[in-house]
Amino acid sequence: MMNPLPPTPGPMPSLTSQAPHGLASAPPSTPQSLLDLMADGFYLLLLLKRAQMPGDTESFVQSVQKFLDGVERGAVKLGISSEDIYAAKYAFCAAVDEAILSQPSALHETWERNPLQLRLFGEHLAGEHFFDRLEELRRQGAVRLPSLEIYHYCLLLGFEGKYRLEGPEKLGYLTARLGDEIIYFKGKRTGFAPHWPPPDTVRHALRRVVPLWLPAALVAGFGVLGFFGLRLSLDHQTEQRMAAYNQVVQMPQRTAHITITLP
Repeated sequence: MMNPLPPTPGPMPSLTSQAPHGLASAPPSTPQSLLDLMADGFYLLLLLKRAQMPGDTESFVQSVQKFLDGVERGAVKLGISSEDIYAAKYAFCAAVDEAILSQPSALHETWERNPLQLRLFGEHLAGEHFFDRLEELRRQGAVRLPSLEIYHYCLLLGFEGKYRLEGPEKLGYLTARLGDEIIYFKGKRTGFAPHWPPPDTVRHALRRVVPLWLPAALVAGFGVLGFFGLRLSLDHQTEQRMAAYNQVVQMPQRTAHITITLP
């Protein structure tokens, strides 16, 4: 049978009846956020991703439920809202279900019939509703920062849901954007595109030093010079071409005659 999850994320939690030695002597750490409270759960997800499956389904489910109950009690003490607690538990259960069902194991068939999401939330579509709930949390903004961090960690640990079929590009973009939003909500005002200014600063320096009328005057001056230069060039070409037709039409030569005047 499986032992309950350890109180600290130091030693790797055991999924079998053989718990690691020295676990009880690990000094407990004081959680400061919902993310700290879920640390052991994320460690458990890493174990499941490494194909270290529990030996007994019911014992494992009871341990997860006990862990989530402890997270809820700790979150209430920290003053975290019930909406964030519920959202975090939902995201974690969805991640655990996918981690177990995405690889072959002895409990795959049993877990597929009765996953955590069905036991605790009464539904079987967490792969899609995970992202629906995430979008709702994002719309609410910084007030949902605790649960947004949990969703972000689940994505970082490999949760795919409906994006397993749609491709990793969209999921990668969503994960990166969510991480930027979390940093922004925490007060580190780096913005979503910190490298948006152009690499050259000469243009910006000139804009502050050069008067606004000078570029317009230069453009007008070059325009006038270009106009007169083009006009002179066209006049010269016209004279050269018309010179070839000067001898086409000639006046008849005058006939010589003599005038004799008699006295």
